[in-house]
Amino acid sequence: MVNTATQQEQAHKVLSINALIKSYGGTDILKSVSVDMREGDFLVLVGPSGCGKSTLLNCIAGLEEVTGGQILIDGRDVTRVPPRDRDIAMVFQSYALYPTMTVAENIAFGMKIRKVPKEEQQRKTQEVARLLQIDHLLDRKPSQLSGGQRQRVAMGRALVREPVLFLFDEPLSNLDAKLRVEMRAEIHHLHKQTNASIVYVTHDQIEAMTLGSKIVVLRDGHIQQVGSPQQIYDEPANMFVANFMGTPPMNLFPARVELGDAGAILSVAGPDQGFTLVDKQAGDRLRPYRGKSVVVGLRPEALHLYREGQHEHAIRLPVRNVESSGSDTFVLLQAGEHRISARLGGRTRVTEGEPLALAADMDHVCYFDPDTELLIK
Repeated sequence: MVNTATQQEQAHKVLSINALIKSYGGTDILKSVSVDMREGDFLVLVGPSGCGKSTLLNCIAGLEEVTGGQILIDGRDVTRVPPRDRDIAMVFQSYALYPTMTVAENIAFGMKIRKVPKEEQQRKTQEVARLLQIDHLLDRKPSQLSGGQRQRVAMGRALVREPVLFLFDEPLSNLDAKLRVEMRAEIHHLHKQTNASIVYVTHDQIEAMTLGSKIVVLRDGHIQQVGSPQQIYDEPANMFVANFMGTPPMNLFPARVELGDAGAILSVAGPDQGFTLVDKQAGDRLRPYRGKSVVVGLRPEALHLYREGQHEHAIRLPVRNVESSGSDTFVLLQAGEHRISARLGGRTRVTEGEPLALAADMDHVCYFDPDTELLIK
């Protein structure tokens, strides 16, 4: 007899990918990938170029034949089902609009092919156009639209289908920086309004962090971590995720561990540029590494200007480079062979070549095993 709780859990999964393998010749692109998403999730696939994220999306869409494993959409095995029968809608980075058709005709084209009654076509087109704020553009051709407006039309064409699952393939990569920010906000708002189930591919970690309710970090066809944006950022599963997610990325540097009454004492070596960190909470976690080295992970924003009486320990290092973005001042410091970045307030005055005293927020430190590169929990 099947457990009722298990049935309910499965019923809420809009997508289940089980041990998926995709090979080209003798090369495995996806290596036993497994991930689930629930109805209403915004699942982001992120990773460097060539990691397999677009291949995974194409397998979900049915555009690529899988070598092994299983794909379930809304509880139905679609592993060998053609794309048109998977109840999905896809939004491409190239928009894929018909240049001779109006905006209204582009949005309604799929419904016309499926022989949806004309009145319903018009109603749905108007409804989606209002939602996307393009109802004043319905009579225009794609050539008369901006990049952001074209992307809205492509999204509208997908929305009128009301599929179980939406697939977005780097939809903002062709837009300029300002428009990408605007469209991110639009997509986020759209997801909140419709509670649509979305799988979204991007190489842009900011898109992943701001849009996703669940993030899958891929590398070389393997899943490195699955979690919420905050989990991925605060507790990266390994050094790759720590270095990939975040701008600037997490600082990673080796330190020798000793244990004392004050907790864990971490010595970072360097000729005239070494320093010591003290973590009062990490004694138990780092006990197996006593007398050995770990890799310390600190986000740039976990480093602050040292103030006498306010902070116990100072990190004094020479400043190698300073960059101001207006709201932030990014400082690059030299610690022996290693460079450490700090994100300070925009009005902070720092001089290149001069030493700078910083304090570390040890409530937000991570430790990694230097051999396995995995997070020490």
